[in-house]
Amino acid sequence: MQPLTPYRFAASLAIGFLLLGLVGACASSGVNQGDLNVVSVQEEWELGRKLETDLARKLDLVRDRQLAGYVSRVGQAVVRQTEMANLPWKFHVVRSPEVNAFNIPGGHVYVNTGLIVAADSASELAGVMAHEISHGVARHGTEQLTRAYGLNILGALLLGENPAVYEQILAQIVGTGSLAKFSRNNEREADTLGVRYMAGAGYHPEGLARMFEELLERRRGRPSSVQQFFSSHPLTEDRVEAVRSMAASMPTAGLERDEPGFQQAQRRAGG
Repeated sequence: MQPLTPYRFAASLAIGFLLLGLVGACASSGVNQGDLNVVSVQEEWELGRKLETDLARKLDLVRDRQLAGYVSRVGQAVVRQTEMANLPWKFHVVRSPEVNAFNIPGGHVYVNTGLIVAADSASELAGVMAHEISHGVARHGTEQLTRAYGLNILGALLLGENPAVYEQILAQIVGTGSLAKFSRNNEREADTLGVRYMAGAGYHPEGLARMFEELLERRRGRPSSVQQFFSSHPLTEDRVEAVRSMAASMPTAGLERDEPGFQQAQRRAGG
């Protein structure tokens, strides 16, 4: 190998700084700045549109306007409290008995009818939705993709250079009801943000803790009904208590635990 001349050394240094700058420009623009994310927000929303189109052909989406409209209203009320309220978000209802909800990159949240039926109140449904919205705001999905595929993720997913990778990710979402298994840190962050966002939207934050308790109870008695949720979301009694503690520390005067629209939506989800 030839020794670096002063000119070649300067050129190599400049290229190195350029690459670092490109990675930095694509870093996470969400709430969490701790993990590398090479997908920009614009690219993430482009990916979300692509995934939405393909998932519409593979999932049993509910066409009931009243049910879908209620879920969307709850979701948009929560989104307005977030740092990404200026971006387009969409909410989808999936006809499935699994008690689950999930977020995919690009502002899309999918809620199973099984979750709506299992919830005891509007605040419980809003809590889980706020949690999933928080995964999106913190951009945990594209962080996971960056960790799994590195710099190649842009070409693989957005430029069509590796359709096999895209199909693998699509199959993962359809088969397991999630994009990836979240870490405990991811879950803690989504819980913290979710409690704040749902309270801002007018829902009592204890609803998230109550829904988590319902999920733990179902895992003990009917594990198959919550298999999808627990495959991607580690949930423990300690975590439930942490959420309840956060909720108790917030001013909750005037916040709603339930509303008539939820009862109507629940009946339609169970029909």
